[in-house]
Amino acid sequence: MERVTPPALRASLVLLGAAAVLSGCGAGSPDPVTDKDATLRLTLGDPEYAMSPGAIKVRSGPIRIVARNEGRLTHNVKVEEANDEEGATPIVFGGTETMQPGETAPGVTVRLFPGRYRLVCTIGNHENLGQYAELEVTRAGS
Repeated sequence: MERVTPPALRASLVLLGAAAVLSGCGAGSPDPVTDKDATLRLTLGDPEYAMSPGAIKVRSGPIRIVARNEGRLTHNVKVEEANDEEGATPIVFGGTETMQPGETAPGVTVRLFPGRYRLVCTIGNHENLGQYAELEVTRAGS
C-alpha cells in the first residue's frame, strides 16, 4: 500500500526545507564581513528571522553595535559567548535595547577580547528561528 502525504503536510515540509536552506542549515558558513571601523551595522527582520551580515570579523577592543529593525516584530541584539555546550547559559557581554519595527537602536559599545561570539536576538525564540550572527574577534594587530 502506497503512503499518501496530505497536501497541508506536504506544504509544511516544503516550507520547513526552504527555511532550513535560507537559514544556512547544512551549508558552510558564509565568508565573514571584515569590519574596518569597529562599528557593526546590523539589520534584523522577519518573517525570515534573519540578522545581516551573518558572519563578521573585527579587531579586539571597543566595538560599537548599531542595529536596525526592518521587521514587523520587536527585536534586539545581544553579544554572547559562543558556547557549543547544550543547555549552558551563555555569558552576555552587552547589547542593544529592544527595537520596535522600523527603529534603529542607539549605538551601544562593548569591549571584546579575541575569540568567538554570537550576536543573537533574545526575544522569544527568534534565535532558534535563525536570528543570529557569528562574530570573530581577532587581535588588534592582526
